[in-house]
Amino acid sequence: MRSVRRFFNDKTGATVIEYGLIAALMSAAIISGVGAFGGSLSNTFSLLSNTVQASSTAAN
Repeated sequence: MRSVRRFFNDKTGATVIEYGLIAALMSAAIISGVGAFGGSLSNTFSLLSNTVQASSTAAN
C-alpha cells in the first residue's frame, strides 16, 4: 500500500512531462519564427539582386 501511495505522490514524472511540453512549444515558436524570417530574407536578397542587375544594365 505504501508503494502505491508513494507512486501517486511522486511528482518527478509530471515535471519531466511539463519540461517536455515547454521545450516542444519553444521549438515550434522558433521554427515558425525562422521560417518567417527566412522568407523575408529571401525577398530582401531578390530585391537587392534585381536592383544590382538593373543598375548594371543601365550602366552599359
